[in-house]
Amino acid sequence: MFLPALTSALALSTRAAPDPYAKVHNKCSFPVWVSSVQNTAGPTQMLLSGNTFSEVQRNPENGTGVSIQVTTTVDGAHTKAPILIMGYSWDNRTGLYYSLSTVNGFSFWGQKLRIHNTEGKAVQEIVWVGEPKGEYTAVYLKGEADITLELCDDFAE
Repeated sequence: MFLPALTSALALSTRAAPDPYAKVHNKCSFPVWVSSVQNTAGPTQMLLSGNTFSEVQRNPENGTGVSIQVTTTVDGAHTKAPILIMGYSWDNRTGLYYSLSTVNGFSFWGQKLRIHNTEGKAVQEIVWVGEPKGEYTAVYLKGEADITLELCDDFAE
């Protein structure tokens, strides 16, 4: 008699959590171009001021994580233009690893850049204020978590 209700309750309680996302939020006064690269490059998307790029975090593919590349020119990823990279690798067994780095220079001088979690999870922030820092990889081992790269952020120092 109670078995159908119990089965339904168990099915609801074991439902998977929403997928974790990797995001880029453009707070700059200028557009940027974003592409997601794993083994191959995805399409380049223009991200206007105030808009957000978002993708479901992907598991490593043949040992390769994901590189979300941000440029300030439409063809920046295909030229020698500076590229800002939020790299991540997520696996439900090993956790979430993420970093911020540059290639070919830096286009965000004087701006605040931050990778963080906007849902209040205790994800370690990576912060660059005005200039790039050395590459650093942070880790979150407490399950799934969204990460957001804020461009031209307005947080208080």
